[in-house]
Amino acid sequence: MSLDPLLLDLLACPIDKQALLYLADDGVLYNPRLRRLYQVRDDIPVMLADQGETVADDRHRDLLGRALAGRARPTLQLTLRDALQPHLADLPHDLRHNLPRPAEAGSGEDAA
Repeated sequence: MSLDPLLLDLLACPIDKQALLYLADDGVLYNPRLRRLYQVRDDIPVMLADQGETVADDRHRDLLGRALAGRARPTLQLTLRDALQPHLADLPHDLRHNLPRPAEAGSGEDAA
């Protein structure tokens, strides 16, 4: 089961108060700026600063790669592009082309 989208729109990192990436398949919320990982246990996000884990470089790149592959949803109503843009330098060049393009003006897509 995944977290309620309304809840995801409210969740922020307890340390820097910024958006997170939710990777439902892994059951985690990830802050790529601080490289902090927060577990989701029994469909409840554990958002205590002292319960977060710092991830190594390889895990950081793996999580960003999963996000670029469409396996993450950003919190705080950010687009995936906006959430990942500052971290592109952390990824190999061949993964960067997966970053979603911004919607064309007048495409009919609404930002919920």
